[in-house]
Amino acid sequence: MIYLFLIDDHPLFINGVKNVLETDKSLAVLGTANSCREALEKINADVVNIILLDLIMPEVNGITCARTIKKTHPHIKIIILTGELEEELLHDAWLTGIDAILLKYCGKDELIETIHIVNQGNKIIGKNVPYFFDLEKSSEPNIPKLTRREEDVLKLLALNISRREVGERLMISTDAVHFHCKNLFRKFNKNKIQTLLAEARKLNIIQ
Repeated sequence: MIYLFLIDDHPLFINGVKNVLETDKSLAVLGTANSCREALEKINADVVNIILLDLIMPEVNGITCARTIKKTHPHIKIIILTGELEEELLHDAWLTGIDAILLKYCGKDELIETIHIVNQGNKIIGKNVPYFFDLEKSSEPNIPKLTRREEDVLKLLALNISRREVGERLMISTDAVHFHCKNLFRKFNKNKIQTLLAEARKLNIIQ
């Protein structure tokens, strides 16, 4: 029996995945959580074999969560199950030592097959996941290397609109906008939107 734990901030998605996994009698879902903090409190590390983890969540994102779990419980396998297509985010997630990346709209067969492959000690990248191993480094070391989505968020923030409005224009969740803002703050080494925008204008990244 393969024992699983699911972490995603959308309960309806978790329920859907549980229904899929229940069709395979060799799989058992031991628990679920809607955040990383909740998961770390609930996971029975002595029993759980594999964690299915969302990449973008409020408070603590999937990359930080995966890094924490791999550090404290290195024997647990982690499968990132995400809707994100940004190569740099996927690359950062892979560097935490996770065991697989699947897109959330993967089929039932691919999900179950991946779980069995990972349980055998193998690593795998799912179908239609963007290739992220050959990310080019910026030729200008002082200019942060931004993903396409981060550039989009940055340009909209420069219009002095709220994060909620940014999400609406890009058709992504507000949590996703917060996630990209955290990455922008880290890359520019700033902690406020106005100083971040000022630095981006100084570097001619935005007008």
